[in-house]
Amino acid sequence: MASLLRGLAQRLGRIDPEVSALAGRAPVWLHAASVGEVLSAEPLVERLRSEHPGHPLFATTTSLTGRETAKARLGVPATLLPLDLPPLVDAVMRRLSPAALVIVETEIWPGLIGSAVRRGVPVLFVSARISAEAAQRYARVRAVVARTLAGVTAVAAQTRADADRFVALGAPAERVRVVGSLKLARPQASAPPSRPVALGERPVLIAASTQPGEEEVVLDACASLWQAHPSMLLVLAPRRPERFEEVARLLETRGLVCERRSHGAQSAASGTRVYLLDTVGELAGFFAGARAAFVGGTLAPLGGHNVLEPAAAGVPVAFGPHLDNVREAAALLRESGGGRQVSDAGELAAFWREALDDPAGARDRGAAAAGAIAARAGVLDAVAEMIGRALGEAA
Repeated sequence: MASLLRGLAQRLGRIDPEVSALAGRAPVWLHAASVGEVLSAEPLVERLRSEHPGHPLFATTTSLTGRETAKARLGVPATLLPLDLPPLVDAVMRRLSPAALVIVETEIWPGLIGSAVRRGVPVLFVSARISAEAAQRYARVRAVVARTLAGVTAVAAQTRADADRFVALGAPAERVRVVGSLKLARPQASAPPSRPVALGERPVLIAASTQPGEEEVVLDACASLWQAHPSMLLVLAPRRPERFEEVARLLETRGLVCERRSHGAQSAASGTRVYLLDTVGELAGFFAGARAAFVGGTLAPLGGHNVLEPAAAGVPVAFGPHLDNVREAAALLRESGGGRQVSDAGELAAFWREALDDPAGARDRGAAAAGAIAARAGVLDAVAEMIGRALGEAA
């Protein structure tokens, strides 16, 4: 409720002044729901900025953390997406007159998309995905969704299954292509943390984007590992900022010596077992120094978070069985030998133990994963070409 009230003015159609300043300059409107979608759009923003300098970019998000991440990581003006009510979205669309609306992954907003289509603004879904569960929810209002998707200019789907679901929901088949995930195009060299962190020569494991219930599994896995590798350090990065305090209390309850990034911890003392990464937007910079990683939202039934980010940094990665959001990426990592599916603390401990006992083998598996990602990075070219064509036709 507090976060909703903090952004209420923008949700009711008040435009951030930096965004409003782009009115009349034919900007490209990029919509990315939250942090994950924003980060996946990073290489696309760089490409569009280079290829279409006459079209400034701005971003909308549905979360406050997504908005701040867009400003910091994409370097573009950003504001919250207004509520999907025709008077609100029409006013924003009329005021900004965008040259194109680019939606990252999947948020089908009938008011927003309908407003763009009525004004002749091209609408493109990029890195588009719809899980089976989401498709079932959309199917309950299929008439509305079909009417909305009928006016979409192009859909660049992640997988054939995603493409088929878009078509089943009403997107014209001739406008839907299987292109792949923009997360495959993320830069392979992760930016270092904004404040340097000295973790020493200790072997580091990372549990990334963890969700409720997953921290307990991670800590159970580490318990046996600490016995054989007492110098091991766990970097723990919960997915949502509102859970940082909850996870800190869990660590305290377990009696684990913890240092918190938000409290200014720029190193990990020898007795520290867990480095709690309770900040937003810094996780990628920690992967390069890790021995192995686990990505959350996959043991909890939430569909999975970005399993490619650690792999792109050359780190072998484990993930659970709930992979609806990242199925193609997880399959790519398994096939390369750089990823493994685990189902419980015991299997996660076994995966991590291999990396701790055999550092050279872990490096080889991480390199194989990074190589597989590099081989699939053509998705950025395809998406940029689709957007460029739409901008040209609109002009």
